[in-house]
Amino acid sequence: MIALAPLRGLLYPAAIMRRLFSIIPALLLACATPMAAFAAEQAAMTEGEAADVQAALDRGLDLYNYDQAAWHTTDAMIEDVPDPAGAGIRGWVVVPVEQGWQVTYWKPDGDGFAGVYSAVWDGKKVVDRQLLSGNAARLDEAQIALVRAGRVPDLSGLQRCTDKPFNSVIMPSGKPDGSIYVYYLTPQTTLDAIPLGGHYRFEVLDGQVVGQRGFTKSCIALALRPQTKDAAKPEALVISHLLDPVPTEVHVFSMLVAHLPLYVVTSQNKTLWSIEASGGVPAMRAIERN
Repeated sequence: MIALAPLRGLLYPAAIMRRLFSIIPALLLACATPMAAFAAEQAAMTEGEAADVQAALDRGLDLYNYDQAAWHTTDAMIEDVPDPAGAGIRGWVVVPVEQGWQVTYWKPDGDGFAGVYSAVWDGKKVVDRQLLSGNAARLDEAQIALVRAGRVPDLSGLQRCTDKPFNSVIMPSGKPDGSIYVYYLTPQTTLDAIPLGGHYRFEVLDGQVVGQRGFTKSCIALALRPQTKDAAKPEALVISHLLDPVPTEVHVFSMLVAHLPLYVVTSQNKTLWSIEASGGVPAMRAIERN
């Protein structure tokens, strides 16, 4: 069974809805077919599309790894620092290290910031748990830049899809100018659904927001469990996307969180895309064009 996104505040154009339902039989077959089988069937991509797809895959995987690191090390931090607020902790910063992803929980310190606690998520478990003091509490320039960038965006005008606080992910954009991406993501508040709406990205450079975007026009969530007692467990998810000609990093991130293949219909170019993961590595293909 393909799980279709519930229309929670999002109205698709009629043409898009007809397109979604017209491809369901193909998707049902696709769910039972190994991704390798699509290698010879995938639609050709332009050079620009291929570059955008690779960027979405890279950023989506980074989003997932950074988010997982923050989630798992937060549990460890609360065990080792029973009163985080009393210890002055106001946030965290994630950086890749040889073992995995190091998360440092920081507090304001005069005009700067100091580390209070750090731990490493190696992809399977939390290791190298440390209470920080003295020189070990000093953040390096890269960490300080990430912390400062995360304090720049103004969230007051953002549409929220839950009353829970945003999850934040801060990472280098990879651009030559050294800008930083600051993501604010709607948290998953139930195991029954995954949010696709209410996710935002800010680009920060030299203390200023130089770019900002949302990834949907409204709130939407995809069901992860059967909606009725007699329904089968979803084998894949499918959604249409209006804002870009290729799926974005949020689609890749959401697929990894859901542990289900995600099929995306981009309305701008009437293309059906598949996003799946093998061994934790995401892949994206254009399957069909109209």
